[in-house]
Amino acid sequence: MIPYDAKKSQTCKICGFKISHNKQGRFTSHLKNEHELSLKDYLVSYYYTRDDLECYNETCKSIVQLRRGKPNKYCSKGCGRRQSRLRKCKVCSKDFEKEDLRVSTCSESCHKQLKKSLAKSWHESLKEEEKLQHFQKIISKTAKTRKANKTPSWNSGKTGIYSEETIEKIRQATIKQFEEQVFRKTKIEFLMEKYLQELKMKYKYSFILQKRQYDFLLVEYKIIIECDGDYWHANPKFYPEPKDWQKERMKIDLEKNEIAQGNGYHITRFWEDDILNNFDYVKNIIHDLLATTQPETANVNAQKQ
Repeated sequence: MIPYDAKKSQTCKICGFKISHNKQGRFTSHLKNEHELSLKDYLVSYYYTRDDLECYNETCKSIVQLRRGKPNKYCSKGCGRRQSRLRKCKVCSKDFEKEDLRVSTCSESCHKQLKKSLAKSWHESLKEEEKLQHFQKIISKTAKTRKANKTPSWNSGKTGIYSEETIEKIRQATIKQFEEQVFRKTKIEFLMEKYLQELKMKYKYSFILQKRQYDFLLVEYKIIIECDGDYWHANPKFYPEPKDWQKERMKIDLEKNEIAQGNGYHITRFWEDDILNNFDYVKNIIHDLLATTQPETANVNAQKQ
């Protein structure tokens, strides 16, 4: 069924008269002058079929009224309230009844399956950069809301809420996640990985050494590359006076440097600002490292000045 639209061209189903639209009522005047019919009577008698005009309530099947030339769904408000609750599940196609008409699945398992498939299709429809931007917006909005409402996260500023045993379990689970690479890469990690792939470099992402995680290991050169976010690692260009928690993060970075160098690895760090806005500089540093380092026998400190 194509609903009547006054903005579109019309062809009289009685005499074949054609007109480009009925916005000024010319088609309505034609029906009245030539056929002695109102627009409503014409639509009911000639334009719509009986199936088009039947009430949506399966137990009623009465003829509905027109509103602006288009059939209503129900013949009355009572029929709208008494409509059948019987419908098909969107997952298993099984007939089911639920009082809430918004429910489209017959069971909790079907609901979870539908939710999972919708999420999967949503992820597949977006590019990685679009998804990254989407989640960054959510994180940013959440942080702003918490700041405005003065409602920090539940564990903000709290210490001693876990036992040493629990902390070790959490640490081991996190290490396992890093080893299995289930964490989402950041934008700067994506850019670095793309460049390493262009170089056809053999690398390992999320390298674990003495319970510390490093971003990239160039396996044949024993070179570790860290991609440091400006905010979390306190880039002095933007944060000349880091906060206490940023200072703690800087101590961890220094500790990671010592662990890497103590085990015979070279470690170089790149700021987010350089990766995003001065990537040629990053490429030159990596190129010089590869040119001056012998595979598997490198001893030169590659720490960025």
